[in-house]
Amino acid sequence: MLVNKSKIIIADDHAMIRNGVRALLSKNKEFSVVGEASSGSEAIQKYTEHKPDLLILDISMGDMTGIEVTGEILKQDPDANVLILSMYDDEDYITQCIERGVKGYVVKNESGNELENAVKTMLKGQTYFSQQVQQVIFKKYSSDVGKSKNAEPELKLTAREIEIILLISEGLTSHEMADKLFISPRTVETHRANLIKKTGVKNSVELVRKMEKIGIIK
Repeated sequence: MLVNKSKIIIADDHAMIRNGVRALLSKNKEFSVVGEASSGSEAIQKYTEHKPDLLILDISMGDMTGIEVTGEILKQDPDANVLILSMYDDEDYITQCIERGVKGYVVKNESGNELENAVKTMLKGQTYFSQQVQQVIFKKYSSDVGKSKNAEPELKLTAREIEIILLISEGLTSHEMADKLFISPRTVETHRANLIKKTGVKNSVELVRKMEKIGIIK
């Protein structure tokens, strides 16, 4: 029986990293690495040639940054699935990547399982930000809320609550959120109810609108 494999391109200016990622992905028969790139321009060329289901891309690509590469690729394919694999967990890099349109971000010092989970999740059409990256995002959003003139001083959100809000804004169901966060659907619903009560809104739609207003989500 033939398996319809997901096409993946690995773009990193270090051959050792490319080889390591390829070796990791080759263990899964559902993945097929159809190309590699050692520079930004080559990454764009390979993407255009193969139209992969996922592009794994480094931030530092020699001639271009991964952020610039993402921008160029999204011009030709707005639905491009880009996963940043970088040594940087800097807030500025992560924010720029998210704003440019990447759908996933994993730091290189994290485990191989983290990268594999990211690939599997993103190939299902979902976003994936590793635990290390999520902590940076949560810290930024929490800081933004405190600085916002529209923020409510009494509104204090936990990292988990911010995570739930972000997933609600993506349109995920309680079961999908539960699978992504490795918790039960009932726990998700409890967080949702607590958020609605805490923010004084009537439903999830109003919750998202309020979070947009105070700057937690864009």
